[in-house]
Amino acid sequence: MRSRSPERVQRLRCRGAAIAVAVLGLAGAACAPEPRSVLPDPSFVPAGRDSTAGGAPVLRIAVLPLANYTATRDGSDRVAPMIIAELAAKPGVVVADAGAVQEALDKEPWLLVDRVPPDLVDRLASELRVEALVLGSLLTYEYRDASGDNVPQVSLSLRLMQCPGGRVLWSAVHSRDGDDSEWFFGFGRVHGLEQLAGLTIREMLGKFPAPQAGMRSKP
Repeated sequence: MRSRSPERVQRLRCRGAAIAVAVLGLAGAACAPEPRSVLPDPSFVPAGRDSTAGGAPVLRIAVLPLANYTATRDGSDRVAPMIIAELAAKPGVVVADAGAVQEALDKEPWLLVDRVPPDLVDRLASELRVEALVLGSLLTYEYRDASGDNVPQVSLSLRLMQCPGGRVLWSAVHSRDGDDSEWFFGFGRVHGLEQLAGLTIREMLGKFPAPQAGMRSKP
């Protein structure tokens, strides 16, 4: 029986190790939590028309400042720009300027930005010329201690409200931990808080509804 050369044995060992690592990686990825997303009526997403894009449907939205329920005082200021950037990158979605949104809010005495009454929803939409508002709350944005290691945690809720009327068109809640995707001695672990927030937002907005033509109103 012909013996295997040391080089061949080494190659086989490396190949076996690579397969084992890949299997562990897939198992770890499968353990990561999924966002809880609700789309009450998938057939209805109010959309205007974009004259610069051949009449393609466009959803114009304004993202309100997040209500911050965390101990990190500037947490919502860090996370909100990530949400705006992610939404602005979606086809058919136009996001109102954050400065214009803040200017409109400064005219109103209402301070609970995650619980906006219908009349304020309508006034904001009219001033900002949008078909929907995005409201949300930052529930967790911090590091936890894990045997001396700082592990980030992020929890976020968002909802899309129709204008006028304030009907909820879409909502989602998502929580991520830096260790969620760890699969092999620290591989896959997320160490940074902002990095984990970006991942959480991308996963949440993965099922954000696409605008559709001819659906500006519904009884």
